[in-house]
Amino acid sequence: MDKQTWLEVSFILPGEQAEVVAEILNRYAHQGVVIERDLENRKKNQVRVFAYLLEDDMLEHNRQEIEKAIFYLDKILPVPAPTYREIHDEDWMAAWKKFYRPVEIGKRLIIMPAWFKEKSGQSRLPIRINPGMAFGTGTHPTTQLSLELLEKYVQPGMEMIDVGCGSGILSIAGILLGASHSIAVDISDAALQSTQENVTLNNIHDKIETGKASVHEILAGQFSATQAPLVVANILLKILEELFDLGMGDLVCDHGSLLLSGILNDQVDEITEKARAKGFALLEQVTQGDWSGLAFRKE
Repeated sequence: MDKQTWLEVSFILPGEQAEVVAEILNRYAHQGVVIERDLENRKKNQVRVFAYLLEDDMLEHNRQEIEKAIFYLDKILPVPAPTYREIHDEDWMAAWKKFYRPVEIGKRLIIMPAWFKEKSGQSRLPIRINPGMAFGTGTHPTTQLSLELLEKYVQPGMEMIDVGCGSGILSIAGILLGASHSIAVDISDAALQSTQENVTLNNIHDKIETGKASVHEILAGQFSATQAPLVVANILLKILEELFDLGMGDLVCDHGSLLLSGILNDQVDEITEKARAKGFALLEQVTQGDWSGLAFRKE
Protein backbone atom coordinates (compact mmCIF):
# COMPACT_ATOMS: atom_id res chain seq x y z
CA MET A 1 0.00 0.00 0.00
CA ASP A 2 1.33 3.45 -0.92
CA LYS A 3 2.49 5.67 1.91
CA GLN A 4 0.05 8.43 2.71
CA THR A 5 0.48 11.86 4.26
CA TRP A 6 -1.95 13.55 6.60
CA LEU A 7 -2.45 17.08 7.91
CA GLU A 8 -2.96 17.32 11.65
CA VAL A 9 -5.35 20.13 12.63
CA SER A 10 -4.96 21.08 16.28
CA PHE A 11 -6.54 23.56 18.70
CA ILE A 12 -5.51 24.49 22.26
CA LEU A 13 -8.58 25.94 23.94
CA PRO A 14 -10.71 26.05 27.11
CA GLY A 15 -12.45 22.78 27.89
CA GLU A 16 -15.93 24.25 27.48
CA GLN A 17 -15.17 24.96 23.81
CA ALA A 18 -13.89 21.47 23.02
CA GLU A 19 -17.15 19.80 22.01
CA VAL A 20 -18.28 22.48 19.57
CA VAL A 21 -14.87 22.54 17.85
CA ALA A 22 -14.82 18.73 17.77
CA GLU A 23 -18.22 18.77 16.03
CA ILE A 24 -16.81 21.02 13.30
CA LEU A 25 -13.77 18.79 12.79
CA ASN A 26 -15.94 15.67 12.71
CA ARG A 27 -17.58 16.87 9.50
CA TYR A 28 -14.30 16.63 7.61
CA ALA A 29 -12.02 14.31 9.62
CA HIS A 30 -13.56 10.89 9.07
CA GLN A 31 -11.04 9.05 11.21
CA GLY A 32 -12.45 10.82 14.25
CA VAL A 33 -11.44 13.61 16.60
CA VAL A 34 -9.37 13.41 19.79
CA ILE A 35 -9.96 15.62 22.82
CA GLU A 36 -6.80 15.43 24.94
CA ARG A 37 -7.68 16.53 28.45
CA ASP A 38 -4.52 15.72 30.40
CA LEU A 39 -2.02 18.25 29.17
CA GLU A 40 1.31 18.72 30.91
CA ASN A 41 2.63 22.23 31.51
CA ARG A 42 -0.62 23.85 30.37
CA LYS A 43 -3.39 25.58 32.26
CA LYS A 44 -5.75 23.11 33.91
CA ASN A 45 -8.80 24.37 32.06
CA GLN A 46 -7.23 23.92 28.62
CA VAL A 47 -7.46 20.91 26.33
CA ARG A 48 -6.13 20.00 22.91
CA VAL A 49 -8.59 19.06 20.17
CA PHE A 50 -7.06 17.53 17.06
CA ALA A 51 -7.89 15.50 13.98
CA TYR A 52 -6.31 14.34 10.73
CA LEU A 53 -7.14 15.28 7.15
CA LEU A 54 -5.87 13.08 4.35
CA GLU A 55 -3.72 15.01 1.87
CA ASP A 56 -5.83 14.23 -1.19
CA ASP A 57 -7.74 16.33 -3.72
CA MET A 58 -10.26 17.29 -1.01
CA LEU A 59 -7.67 18.60 1.46
CA GLU A 60 -7.77 22.27 0.50
CA HIS A 61 -11.57 22.27 0.38
CA ASN A 62 -11.83 20.60 3.81
CA ARG A 63 -9.26 22.95 5.32
CA GLN A 64 -11.10 26.00 3.99
CA GLU A 65 -14.44 24.70 5.27
CA ILE A 66 -12.99 24.16 8.75
CA GLU A 67 -11.46 27.63 8.80
CA LYS A 68 -14.72 29.16 7.58
CA ALA A 69 -16.70 27.41 10.33
CA ILE A 70 -14.18 28.50 12.97
CA PHE A 71 -14.36 32.08 11.64
CA TYR A 72 -18.13 32.19 12.17
CA LEU A 73 -17.91 30.43 15.53
CA ASP A 74 -15.36 33.01 16.66
CA LYS A 75 -18.02 35.71 16.20
CA ILE A 76 -20.01 34.30 19.12
CA LEU A 77 -17.42 32.24 20.99
CA PRO A 78 -13.77 33.35 20.74
CA VAL A 79 -11.72 30.42 19.47
CA PRO A 80 -7.95 30.38 18.83
CA ALA A 81 -6.70 29.71 15.32
CA PRO A 82 -5.75 26.11 14.52
CA THR A 83 -2.19 24.94 14.05
CA TYR A 84 -1.22 22.52 11.29
CA ARG A 85 1.38 19.78 11.10
CA GLU A 86 2.11 17.34 8.30
CA ILE A 87 2.49 13.74 9.44
CA HIS A 88 3.09 10.38 7.78
CA ASP A 89 1.73 6.87 8.23
CA GLU A 90 3.97 5.87 11.11
CA ASP A 91 3.34 9.08 13.10
CA TRP A 92 -0.40 8.77 12.49
CA MET A 93 -0.50 5.22 13.82
CA ALA A 94 1.60 6.16 16.86
CA ALA A 95 -0.86 8.94 17.69
CA TRP A 96 -3.85 6.61 17.45
CA LYS A 97 -2.16 4.01 19.64
CA LYS A 98 -1.70 6.68 22.29
CA PHE A 99 -5.29 7.93 22.31
CA TYR A 100 -7.48 5.19 20.84
CA ARG A 101 -9.46 3.30 23.49
CA PRO A 102 -12.22 0.68 23.37
CA VAL A 103 -15.53 2.17 22.27
CA GLU A 104 -18.86 0.68 23.35
CA ILE A 105 -21.56 0.89 20.68
CA GLY A 106 -25.25 0.24 21.26
CA LYS A 107 -26.12 -2.62 23.58
CA ARG A 108 -23.96 -5.44 22.23
CA LEU A 109 -20.79 -4.19 20.52
CA ILE A 110 -17.41 -2.90 21.61
CA ILE A 111 -14.65 -1.76 19.24
CA MET A 112 -11.30 -3.01 20.50
CA PRO A 113 -7.94 -1.71 19.23
CA ALA A 114 -5.85 -4.66 18.10
CA TRP A 115 -3.24 -4.04 20.80
CA PHE A 116 -5.77 -4.11 23.68
CA LYS A 117 -6.30 -7.33 25.62
CA GLU A 118 -9.92 -8.34 26.09
CA LYS A 119 -11.04 -8.18 29.72
CA SER A 120 -12.27 -11.40 31.28
CA GLY A 121 -16.03 -11.47 31.62
CA GLN A 122 -16.52 -9.12 28.67
CA SER A 123 -20.17 -9.49 27.65
CA ARG A 124 -20.06 -7.36 24.51
CA LEU A 125 -19.07 -8.62 21.08
CA PRO A 126 -15.51 -7.34 20.42
CA ILE A 127 -14.75 -5.91 16.98
CA ARG A 128 -10.97 -5.92 16.71
CA ILE A 129 -9.68 -3.07 14.59
CA ASN A 130 -6.19 -1.93 13.67
CA PRO A 131 -6.94 1.75 12.93
CA GLY A 132 -5.35 2.08 9.52
CA MET A 133 -5.82 4.86 7.00
CA ALA A 134 -9.20 3.61 5.79
CA PHE A 135 -12.47 5.20 6.81
CA GLY A 136 -14.12 3.48 9.75
CA THR A 137 -12.13 3.36 12.99
CA GLY A 138 -15.31 3.45 15.04
CA THR A 139 -14.69 6.88 16.53
CA HIS A 140 -16.70 8.85 13.96
CA PRO A 141 -20.46 9.33 14.50
CA THR A 142 -21.31 7.97 11.05
CA THR A 143 -19.64 4.64 11.83
CA GLN A 144 -21.27 4.45 15.25
CA LEU A 145 -24.71 5.16 13.78
CA SER A 146 -24.19 2.42 11.19
CA LEU A 147 -23.26 -0.04 13.93
CA GLU A 148 -26.31 0.90 16.01
CA LEU A 149 -28.55 0.22 13.03
CA LEU A 150 -26.82 -3.09 12.30
CA GLU A 151 -27.60 -4.22 15.85
CA LYS A 152 -31.29 -3.76 15.09
CA TYR A 153 -31.50 -5.12 11.56
CA VAL A 154 -29.08 -8.05 11.34
CA GLN A 155 -30.94 -11.34 11.61
CA PRO A 156 -29.22 -14.68 12.31
CA GLY A 157 -28.07 -16.41 9.14
CA MET A 158 -28.81 -13.53 6.76
CA GLU A 159 -26.42 -12.41 4.03
CA MET A 160 -25.35 -8.77 3.64
CA ILE A 161 -23.56 -6.43 1.24
CA ASP A 162 -21.26 -3.64 2.44
CA VAL A 163 -20.77 -0.95 -0.23
CA GLY A 164 -17.67 1.20 0.39
CA CYS A 165 -16.42 -1.06 3.17
CA GLY A 166 -13.50 1.15 4.29
CA SER A 167 -11.90 -0.64 7.24
CA GLY A 168 -14.40 -3.51 7.04
CA ILE A 169 -15.84 -2.66 10.43
CA LEU A 170 -19.49 -2.92 9.33
CA SER A 171 -19.06 -6.31 7.67
CA ILE A 172 -17.19 -7.58 10.72
CA ALA A 173 -19.95 -6.32 13.02
CA GLY A 174 -22.59 -7.91 10.83
CA ILE A 175 -20.92 -11.33 11.05
CA LEU A 176 -20.44 -11.04 14.82
CA LEU A 177 -24.13 -10.13 15.17
CA GLY A 178 -25.15 -13.28 13.32
CA ALA A 179 -24.98 -12.66 9.57
CA SER A 180 -23.70 -15.71 7.70
CA HIS A 181 -21.82 -13.95 4.90
CA SER A 182 -20.90 -10.45 3.74
CA ILE A 183 -19.76 -9.10 0.40
CA ALA A 184 -17.50 -6.12 1.21
CA VAL A 185 -16.42 -3.92 -1.69
CA ASP A 186 -14.50 -0.69 -2.07
CA ILE A 187 -12.77 1.11 -4.93
CA SER A 188 -9.76 1.94 -2.74
CA ASP A 189 -6.80 -0.45 -2.54
CA ALA A 190 -5.94 0.97 0.90
CA ALA A 191 -9.45 0.27 2.16
CA LEU A 192 -9.41 -3.31 0.89
CA GLN A 193 -6.06 -4.00 2.51
CA SER A 194 -7.37 -2.56 5.78
CA THR A 195 -10.54 -4.67 5.51
CA GLN A 196 -8.61 -7.85 4.85
CA GLU A 197 -6.26 -7.22 7.79
CA ASN A 198 -9.15 -6.51 10.16
CA VAL A 199 -11.12 -9.54 8.96
CA THR A 200 -8.07 -11.69 9.77
CA LEU A 201 -7.77 -10.05 13.20
CA ASN A 202 -11.34 -11.14 13.93
CA ASN A 203 -10.76 -14.65 12.54
CA ILE A 204 -13.78 -14.53 10.20
CA HIS A 205 -12.00 -14.48 6.83
CA ASP A 206 -14.14 -17.38 5.60
CA LYS A 207 -17.33 -15.33 6.00
CA ILE A 208 -16.38 -12.04 4.32
CA GLU A 209 -15.83 -11.84 0.57
CA THR A 210 -13.85 -8.76 -0.48
CA GLY A 211 -13.11 -7.14 -3.81
CA LYS A 212 -12.17 -3.90 -5.54
CA ALA A 213 -15.58 -3.08 -6.93
CA SER A 214 -18.77 -1.09 -6.57
CA VAL A 215 -22.45 -1.60 -7.36
CA HIS A 216 -21.99 -2.44 -11.04
CA GLU A 217 -19.59 -5.32 -10.46
CA ILE A 218 -21.87 -6.93 -7.88
CA LEU A 219 -24.91 -6.65 -10.14
CA ALA A 220 -22.84 -8.06 -13.02
CA GLY A 221 -22.34 -11.30 -11.10
CA GLN A 222 -18.67 -10.92 -10.19
CA PHE A 223 -19.36 -12.00 -6.59
CA SER A 224 -21.19 -14.90 -4.96
CA ALA A 225 -24.51 -13.03 -4.94
CA THR A 226 -26.14 -10.11 -6.74
CA GLN A 227 -28.60 -9.30 -3.95
CA ALA A 228 -28.90 -9.54 -0.18
CA PRO A 229 -31.65 -8.92 2.39
CA LEU A 230 -29.40 -6.35 4.08
CA VAL A 231 -27.25 -3.71 2.36
CA VAL A 232 -25.24 -1.08 4.23
CA ALA A 233 -23.37 1.99 2.96
CA ASN A 234 -21.61 4.54 5.15
CA ILE A 235 -20.56 7.14 2.59
CA LEU A 236 -21.16 10.86 2.14
CA LEU A 237 -24.35 12.14 0.51
CA LYS A 238 -23.03 12.89 -2.96
CA ILE A 239 -21.64 9.39 -3.35
CA LEU A 240 -24.79 7.78 -1.93
CA GLU A 241 -26.82 9.59 -4.57
CA GLU A 242 -24.45 8.40 -7.29
CA LEU A 243 -24.72 4.84 -5.98
CA PHE A 244 -28.52 5.01 -6.19
CA ASP A 245 -28.17 6.08 -9.83
CA LEU A 246 -25.84 3.12 -10.43
CA GLY A 247 -28.42 0.68 -9.06
CA MET A 248 -27.62 0.32 -5.35
CA GLY A 249 -31.32 -0.25 -4.68
CA ASP A 250 -31.22 -3.34 -6.91
CA LEU A 251 -28.76 -4.95 -4.50
CA VAL A 252 -31.53 -5.18 -1.87
CA CYS A 253 -33.91 -8.13 -1.99
CA ASP A 254 -37.65 -7.42 -1.97
CA HIS A 255 -38.70 -6.36 1.54
CA GLY A 256 -35.02 -6.18 2.50
CA SER A 257 -33.31 -3.42 4.49
CA LEU A 258 -30.97 -0.65 3.32
CA LEU A 259 -28.94 1.10 6.03
CA LEU A 260 -27.34 4.42 5.12
CA SER A 261 -25.05 6.73 7.08
CA GLY A 262 -22.61 9.54 6.28
CA ILE A 263 -25.57 11.93 6.07
CA LEU A 264 -25.77 15.31 7.78
CA ASN A 265 -29.07 16.06 9.51
CA ASP A 266 -29.96 18.75 6.98
CA GLN A 267 -29.43 16.25 4.13
CA VAL A 268 -31.92 13.66 5.38
CA ASP A 269 -34.87 14.90 3.31
CA GLU A 270 -32.77 14.89 0.14
CA ILE A 271 -31.54 11.31 0.46
CA THR A 272 -34.96 10.12 1.66
CA GLU A 273 -36.59 11.46 -1.49
CA LYS A 274 -33.92 9.76 -3.57
CA ALA A 275 -34.58 6.47 -1.79
CA ARG A 276 -38.35 6.77 -2.15
CA ALA A 277 -37.97 7.31 -5.88
CA LYS A 278 -36.14 3.97 -6.00
CA GLY A 279 -38.88 2.12 -4.12
CA PHE A 280 -37.76 2.42 -0.49
CA ALA A 281 -39.71 3.51 2.58
CA LEU A 282 -38.00 5.17 5.55
CA LEU A 283 -38.28 3.03 8.68
CA GLU A 284 -36.07 4.81 11.16
CA GLN A 285 -33.70 7.72 11.70
CA VAL A 286 -31.01 7.76 14.39
CA THR A 287 -28.87 10.80 15.10
CA GLN A 288 -25.63 11.76 16.80
CA GLY A 289 -24.62 15.42 16.76
CA ASP A 290 -24.82 16.72 13.19
CA TRP A 291 -25.10 13.24 11.67
CA SER A 292 -27.94 10.85 10.86
CA GLY A 293 -28.23 7.16 10.08
CA LEU A 294 -31.26 5.93 8.15
CA ALA A 295 -32.94 2.54 7.79
CA PHE A 296 -35.08 1.90 4.70
CA ARG A 297 -37.24 -1.04 3.66
CA LYS A 298 -37.59 -2.06 0.02
CA GLU A 299 -41.27 -2.10 -0.89
